[in-house]
This record gives sequence, C-alpha cells and structure tokens, in this order.
Amino acid sequence: MYKVTGTDPSGRTLAFACGTDEQALEKTWELAGRGFRDIVVADPKGREMSAIAFERSLDLDYD
Repeated sequence: MYKVTGTDPSGRTLAFACGTDEQALEKTWELAGRGFRDIVVADPKGREMSAIAFERSLDLDYD
C-alpha cells in the first residue's frame, strides 16, 4: 500500500492510502491541483520521496 501525505492550504497535514502506484500518482496530482504542498509518497517498503521524485521513479512515457 502506498501512503500519500500533504499539507492542505489551511496548514493541516492529511494522509491518504492508495492501493497501487497509479492511484498514488493520481492522488499527488489531485492534491497539487487542490493547493496542497509538501506532498510525499511512501511506497510499500516504507521509502518516502517527494511527489516529483515518485513520478520520475515510475518511468512513465508521456508520448
């Protein structure tokens, strides 16, 4: 399970559980669009990385 955390515009830190890497990626995009900052993704092994580093680690092809 992936865990996505971020700080909302009012300063509260919220966490969201995601079952797949794709769901976690979509959640990071959603949170960024809603004005969250300091978005971090923890993978199933517990490694934490920023949303940008997480997206890059997936090696997606946007063509």
